[in-house]
Amino acid sequence: MFDNIRGIITFEAVAPETEAFVNALKESSAPVSDMRVRNGRIYGDIYHSDFDEVKKAAEKLGAQFSVRSKRGAVFTVRKYRRRFGMLIGFALAFALVVYLSNVVMVVEVYGNENLSDKQITSLLADQGIHIGAFIPSVDLREAESRIVSSSDNIAWIGLRSKGCIIQAEVSEIEASPEIVPTSVPCNIISSRDAQIVAVNNVHMGMLVRMLHDGVKKGDLLISGTVEDGKGGVYFAHSMGEIIGRYTEKAVFKQSFEDERFDYGEKILRKKLYFFGAEIPLYIGRNKFGNCEYDETTDYAELFGIRFPVGIVKAEYKPYEIRPVTYSSEQAKVILEDKIKQYERNFLNGGDITVVDKEVFFSEDGKEAKAVVKYTLESDIGVTQEIMAK
Repeated sequence: MFDNIRGIITFEAVAPETEAFVNALKESSAPVSDMRVRNGRIYGDIYHSDFDEVKKAAEKLGAQFSVRSKRGAVFTVRKYRRRFGMLIGFALAFALVVYLSNVVMVVEVYGNENLSDKQITSLLADQGIHIGAFIPSVDLREAESRIVSSSDNIAWIGLRSKGCIIQAEVSEIEASPEIVPTSVPCNIISSRDAQIVAVNNVHMGMLVRMLHDGVKKGDLLISGTVEDGKGGVYFAHSMGEIIGRYTEKAVFKQSFEDERFDYGEKILRKKLYFFGAEIPLYIGRNKFGNCEYDETTDYAELFGIRFPVGIVKAEYKPYEIRPVTYSSEQAKVILEDKIKQYERNFLNGGDITVVDKEVFFSEDGKEAKAVVKYTLESDIGVTQEIMAK
């Protein structure tokens, strides 16, 4: 391979004294390889750098000397030495490859559940890790330590560089529920005023309240202080499910004089995204007053590799706030929608059953009001640690 880079010349020579010419080549400092004699002609391979020396030796002995072939990188480069555009393009392409391999082009985030990708990338950007950053100048281990110490939601983060890609693997801090360990003696008390409608799965402890009993908030339901039948007492970790029926009240209001958002036509603006910088592709400014904003970015990709270059599509949805007056019927419809949304968000889970509800509508000169009285059923038991003396 190195010989090809230096350049190899195959020569042909015809000398008056063939043997003398061959001996002269062997004694010269220029190495000759694959030397052979055929039909009075001498052939051999020499390096490009030794060509002048071998040619002079041939002329001294009166030999006719010529070049049969040339091969190697040195001749290829010389062939294109006057094509400056190609050389400059090659140099620029090489420089671009070197540059891009040392610049952050993609930031990938893994393992996050509660935190969004944007929140993680924002923490990375605070440590100098962002698209367009020079990778050798970033201390990934130091960045890991700073992110963990500065965030209350991240237990661990691992950063690694994979070419022009920075990969961030995140482990979030999970909030531990306040549960009394099963090894700690505890009672189960009522979390609210209710009537017991079901007793399920009482594994440990002594049931104090029975079916259909009424209880108040804080009343003992299952006791962790248990008699063994022989006059002895021991403490247990009470376990069981006590279903209680109770009532709750929710109040919803709607003013007759309110404000309404009137939306105009959507306006699309495009920007060129180039290594973190955004260059507007439109003329003028965005003066829309009140508006909702959303954007998407289409990145350039090649062979599955995403480059930090693309088009940002920014969507503006301008609106005006106008006063509006509702009638009693319109206000009632709005209140009914609010009730449905409340039930979807808070009462439609598997832990709470809606047994019945009563809705009472009323109004005065300024607003309409809906008072909803719910009859609900759910597990009313909560654990309370026994502080033994």
